[in-house]
Amino acid sequence: MPQPKRDRPQLPKGYISRAPKGMLGWLAVKKILTTFPYLWIATTDEDGRPHMVQQWGVWIDDILYFEGSERTRWARNLARDPRLAFGVNVGAKAAYGEATVDVLRGPDRALATKIAKQYAAKYGRTFKYRPKPEQYEKGYVFRAKPQKLIAFDVRTFNSSAARFTFDD
Repeated sequence: MPQPKRDRPQLPKGYISRAPKGMLGWLAVKKILTTFPYLWIATTDEDGRPHMVQQWGVWIDDILYFEGSERTRWARNLARDPRLAFGVNVGAKAAYGEATVDVLRGPDRALATKIAKQYAAKYGRTFKYRPKPEQYEKGYVFRAKPQKLIAFDVRTFNSSAARFTFDD
Protein backbone atom coordinates (compact mmCIF):
# COMPACT_ATOMS: atom_id res chain seq x y z
CA MET A 1 0.00 0.00 0.00
CA PRO A 2 1.54 3.36 -0.98
CA GLN A 3 2.21 5.88 1.75
CA PRO A 4 0.10 9.03 1.84
CA LYS A 5 1.64 12.28 0.63
CA ARG A 6 3.33 14.24 3.42
CA ASP A 7 3.73 18.00 3.67
CA ARG A 8 3.18 20.77 6.21
CA PRO A 9 -0.30 21.73 7.44
CA GLN A 10 -1.50 25.08 6.15
CA LEU A 11 -1.45 27.24 9.29
CA PRO A 12 -0.99 31.00 9.73
CA LYS A 13 2.58 32.25 9.36
CA GLY A 14 4.64 31.72 12.50
CA TYR A 15 2.76 28.72 13.89
CA ILE A 16 5.05 26.05 12.48
CA SER A 17 8.29 25.71 10.61
CA ARG A 18 8.01 25.45 6.84
CA ALA A 19 11.23 23.42 6.61
CA PRO A 20 10.77 19.66 6.30
CA LYS A 21 13.24 18.96 9.12
CA GLY A 22 11.54 17.46 12.18
CA MET A 23 8.21 16.53 10.56
CA LEU A 24 6.73 13.30 11.86
CA GLY A 25 7.18 10.47 9.40
CA TRP A 26 4.47 8.08 8.32
CA LEU A 27 5.83 5.17 10.42
CA ALA A 28 5.62 7.31 13.59
CA VAL A 29 2.09 8.36 12.70
CA LYS A 30 1.02 4.78 11.98
CA LYS A 31 2.20 3.88 15.47
CA ILE A 32 -0.15 6.52 16.90
CA LEU A 33 -2.99 5.25 14.71
CA THR A 34 -2.52 1.60 15.61
CA THR A 35 -2.05 2.07 19.36
CA PHE A 36 -4.43 4.88 20.39
CA PRO A 37 -6.65 3.81 23.27
CA TYR A 38 -9.63 6.04 22.48
CA LEU A 39 -10.99 7.72 19.42
CA TRP A 40 -13.07 10.90 19.24
CA ILE A 41 -15.45 11.14 16.30
CA ALA A 42 -17.41 14.20 15.25
CA THR A 43 -20.45 14.16 12.99
CA THR A 44 -22.96 16.83 12.03
CA ASP A 45 -26.59 16.85 13.14
CA GLU A 46 -29.31 17.58 10.60
CA ASP A 47 -29.53 21.20 11.81
CA GLY A 48 -25.75 21.69 11.42
CA ARG A 49 -24.79 21.32 15.08
CA PRO A 50 -21.68 19.26 15.79
CA HIS A 51 -21.99 15.96 17.64
CA MET A 52 -18.89 14.35 19.16
CA VAL A 53 -18.50 11.03 20.98
CA GLN A 54 -15.69 8.84 22.21
CA GLN A 55 -15.29 5.40 20.64
CA TRP A 56 -12.99 2.45 20.49
CA GLY A 57 -11.47 1.86 17.09
CA VAL A 58 -8.78 0.10 15.10
CA TRP A 59 -6.56 1.21 12.23
CA ILE A 60 -5.93 -1.48 9.62
CA ASP A 61 -4.32 -1.01 6.19
CA ASP A 62 -4.73 2.79 6.43
CA ILE A 63 -8.45 2.60 7.19
CA LEU A 64 -10.16 3.35 10.49
CA TYR A 65 -12.77 0.84 11.70
CA PHE A 66 -15.14 1.32 14.61
CA GLU A 67 -18.27 -0.32 15.96
CA GLY A 68 -21.65 0.80 17.20
CA SER A 69 -25.36 0.66 16.66
CA GLU A 70 -26.81 2.14 13.51
CA ARG A 71 -29.51 3.62 15.76
CA THR A 72 -27.11 5.95 17.60
CA ARG A 73 -27.23 9.67 16.88
CA TRP A 74 -23.74 9.69 15.34
CA ALA A 75 -24.57 6.70 13.09
CA ARG A 76 -27.79 8.32 11.91
CA ASN A 77 -25.76 11.47 11.20
CA LEU A 78 -23.26 9.44 9.15
CA ALA A 79 -26.07 7.74 7.21
CA ARG A 80 -27.25 11.20 6.15
CA ASP A 81 -23.79 12.78 5.75
CA PRO A 82 -20.84 10.34 5.65
CA ARG A 83 -18.20 12.98 6.43
CA LEU A 84 -16.37 12.39 9.71
CA ALA A 85 -13.78 14.26 11.74
CA PHE A 86 -11.75 12.18 14.17
CA GLY A 87 -8.92 12.57 16.63
CA VAL A 88 -6.64 10.31 18.66
CA ASN A 89 -3.60 10.66 20.87
CA VAL A 90 -0.97 8.49 22.48
CA GLY A 91 0.90 10.37 25.18
CA ALA A 92 2.12 13.66 23.71
CA LYS A 93 1.59 12.55 20.10
CA ALA A 94 -1.71 13.28 18.41
CA ALA A 95 -3.40 12.82 15.06
CA TYR A 96 -6.66 14.17 13.74
CA GLY A 97 -8.26 13.94 10.37
CA GLU A 98 -11.14 13.86 7.98
CA ALA A 99 -12.67 10.72 6.50
CA THR A 100 -15.67 9.41 4.61
CA VAL A 101 -17.57 6.62 6.34
CA ASP A 102 -19.61 3.74 5.05
CA VAL A 103 -21.08 0.69 6.72
CA LEU A 104 -19.18 -2.41 5.71
CA ARG A 105 -21.59 -5.33 5.88
CA GLY A 106 -20.23 -8.85 6.04
CA PRO A 107 -16.54 -8.28 5.37
CA ASP A 108 -14.62 -11.31 4.16
CA ARG A 109 -13.03 -13.69 6.68
CA ALA A 110 -9.51 -12.26 6.31
CA LEU A 111 -10.57 -8.68 7.10
CA ALA A 112 -13.01 -9.77 9.83
CA THR A 113 -10.16 -11.68 11.47
CA LYS A 114 -7.82 -8.67 11.28
CA ILE A 115 -10.45 -6.42 12.86
CA ALA A 116 -11.24 -8.91 15.64
CA LYS A 117 -7.56 -9.50 16.43
CA GLN A 118 -6.79 -5.78 16.57
CA TYR A 119 -9.74 -5.10 18.89
CA ALA A 120 -8.74 -8.00 21.15
CA ALA A 121 -5.12 -6.82 21.28
CA LYS A 122 -6.14 -3.25 22.21
CA TYR A 123 -9.12 -3.85 24.49
CA GLY A 124 -8.99 -7.51 25.53
CA ARG A 125 -6.82 -7.26 28.58
CA THR A 126 -8.20 -4.09 30.15
CA PHE A 127 -11.84 -4.39 29.09
CA LYS A 128 -12.09 -8.15 28.42
CA TYR A 129 -13.32 -7.41 24.90
CA ARG A 130 -12.33 -10.12 22.46
CA PRO A 131 -14.69 -10.17 19.49
CA LYS A 132 -14.78 -13.11 17.11
CA PRO A 133 -14.49 -12.66 13.33
CA GLU A 134 -18.06 -13.93 12.96
CA GLN A 135 -19.30 -10.77 14.69
CA TYR A 136 -18.24 -8.82 11.61
CA GLU A 137 -18.83 -11.49 8.96
CA LYS A 138 -22.46 -11.82 10.02
CA GLY A 139 -22.85 -8.18 10.95
CA TYR A 140 -21.21 -4.91 10.08
CA VAL A 141 -18.53 -2.43 11.04
CA PHE A 142 -18.10 1.26 10.26
CA ARG A 143 -15.27 1.94 7.81
CA ALA A 144 -13.71 5.41 7.65
CA LYS A 145 -11.45 6.08 4.67
CA PRO A 146 -9.22 9.06 5.48
CA GLN A 147 -8.66 11.92 3.08
CA LYS A 148 -6.45 14.09 5.28
CA LEU A 149 -4.63 13.61 8.55
CA ILE A 150 -2.56 16.02 10.64
CA ALA A 151 -0.17 14.63 13.25
CA PHE A 152 2.29 16.15 15.69
CA ASP A 153 4.15 15.78 18.94
CA VAL A 154 2.77 18.48 21.24
CA ARG A 155 6.22 18.98 22.78
CA THR A 156 7.69 19.92 19.40
CA PHE A 157 4.57 21.09 17.58
CA ASN A 158 6.25 23.83 15.54
CA SER A 159 8.71 21.39 13.94
CA SER A 160 6.88 18.03 14.10
CA ALA A 161 3.48 18.95 12.60
CA ALA A 162 2.85 17.09 9.37
CA ARG A 163 -0.12 16.72 7.04
CA PHE A 164 -0.82 13.50 5.20
CA THR A 165 -3.19 13.27 2.24
CA PHE A 166 -4.55 9.99 0.89
CA ASP A 167 -5.43 9.02 -2.64
CA ASP A 168 -8.97 7.76 -3.20
